[in-house]
Amino acid sequence: MPSAEVAPGEIAFTFCIEGTAIEAQALLLCESIRRFAGPFGSSQIVAVNPRPHMPVARGTERRLAELGARYVCEPLNNTGSAYLPINRIVTGSWAEAHLDEEYLVLLDSDMLFVAPPSFARAGAGVRPVDVKGATTAGEDDPLEPYWAEICCIAGIRPRDLPFLTPTIERVPVRASYNGGFCVVRRSLGIFTETHRVFEVSRSRDLRPMRNRTDTVYASTGFVGSEASTWWGSSQAALSAAIHARTRDVRVYDDAYNVPLHLIVPDEDGRLNWPEIDPVLLHYHWLTMPEHRAELFSRLEPLRVGEHVRSWLYDSLEAHSRCGAVTADLHQPYVSMRRRAYQRGQGSPEESSA
Repeated sequence: MPSAEVAPGEIAFTFCIEGTAIEAQALLLCESIRRFAGPFGSSQIVAVNPRPHMPVARGTERRLAELGARYVCEPLNNTGSAYLPINRIVTGSWAEAHLDEEYLVLLDSDMLFVAPPSFARAGAGVRPVDVKGATTAGEDDPLEPYWAEICCIAGIRPRDLPFLTPTIERVPVRASYNGGFCVVRRSLGIFTETHRVFEVSRSRDLRPMRNRTDTVYASTGFVGSEASTWWGSSQAALSAAIHARTRDVRVYDDAYNVPLHLIVPDEDGRLNWPEIDPVLLHYHWLTMPEHRAELFSRLEPLRVGEHVRSWLYDSLEAHSRCGAVTADLHQPYVSMRRRAYQRGQGSPEESSA
């Protein structure tokens, strides 16, 4: 393996799991790493439950053990906040303090590896956000003051954030990285700094979407009005922390963190996404029973292998038959989402934080 790439023994995957809709998602993610991540299928996997009062099923703990994944249940998120991306923030901070691998991959639970990845030996590896959302396009942007305060907390200036282009909404913005996929060199303390920056911003009640009137729809359903006003704040803290700790930032290509929920086929079945074999999919709500047809209609045009599609189909069918967490907890949100869309209140376009 070239010296510019991280070896499987040097890296650990970590993500959140708890007794909510993400429980089944996290199991699928874990299984996908073991099955489809190639040499990295043998890397350490650590599934973290940061809210012990939301325990996972005993069967889930057994399945994690069967997959050779470590399950950690610690009271890391005691904020009581409705903004649940805090779970990911504290998981990353915990991993930096307690794991030994040189590199960490922090993932959202609603993701799947569909091909072997390659990880750069960089200070941080990232993907851009999908839409402008809570980002800033520069000095004249209404969100520039918010980002200036976040950068100040991190000890940098807004101009220290390079401009990049979101994956779907193609307008240049200051660097804002998708929180669902981030690779860091553990010794830099990027996730610990992210936690600090976020907590300071939370203590100051710095909400990027303070005046928001709709509610975000994420992979587990509607997040509620309170959480929606914070949407994007975890990614702001992460982006500022990265550039406060390193200049060695690798932006991964379009094979990683593919926003499956935002890739819409045209009338000829072509997808609005570059023709590149995907490695890591971010499917959001598409595993919900009523959306699975959409899910599979997008996998084949993306050139996801038939063996992966067959495994995923069988896994989702098995979860449905046994009344898994995903099916049980998602169903109430289906009707809520339909009613909200009819009223024009839903906002599914910006479901990563």
